[in-house]
Amino acid sequence: MKIVDVCPDLRMVLDDGPGQAYLLRRGSNAVLVDTGIAGQGKVITEALRGWGLDRESLTHVVLTHWHPDHAGSAAELAAWPNVRVWAHRNDAPIIRGSSYSSLPALTHAEEEFYAHIAGTIPDAAPSRVDRELDDDEILEEIDARVLSTPGHTDGSIALHFPNEAVLFTGDIATEQGGQVVLGPFNLDRTQARESFRRFADIDIDTVCFGHGQPLRGESTTLLREAATAHEVPDPLG
Repeated sequence: MKIVDVCPDLRMVLDDGPGQAYLLRRGSNAVLVDTGIAGQGKVITEALRGWGLDRESLTHVVLTHWHPDHAGSAAELAAWPNVRVWAHRNDAPIIRGSSYSSLPALTHAEEEFYAHIAGTIPDAAPSRVDRELDDDEILEEIDARVLSTPGHTDGSIALHFPNEAVLFTGDIATEQGGQVVLGPFNLDRTQARESFRRFADIDIDTVCFGHGQPLRGESTTLLREAATAHEVPDPLG
């Protein structure tokens, strides 16, 4: 487990698996984007305490999609005093455990990688979802905008916080060796590529990926360049 300061009010929490979560401080409160794998309550508590906050300071957990490396600790955090869990309406039934999703349509290059990764991620316990988000919704309570980015899952979203100029891409995009590419393991690769194009003209100073290192300042142009390229970079496609 590791806590990394991306900037003064933004922390990345790395779990013991492939997942990562992001804490965004808003005064005396905080918003969490994704949770990492199951069992991350302790390290998220530590990250809050590093700011002089506690569990009661966490008001929202917003999930970019249902996969267990992103929503694994949602049920644990939903039991905290003030937490409200939000997710897109298409993924909410899966997070609640009342529905199931199809497996991703793997390319040949992804098959071995997926077989290795899938066996290392614990299942996510069903979690309540307090609010089902719609396509491109404005979230006034947290001053954010939902960007619907289906393809990785049916209910994948990105989140744009314009006041902080921060974008959370979820798994539609990933940072890999200093490059920005399409994330792997998609339900619909063509749709995922179309969703990736949505990042072409967003005004940001920081971009945080579901996997890989965040980018800040001028390096965020890597996302824009990838989103406007003739072909979306897709090394496993």
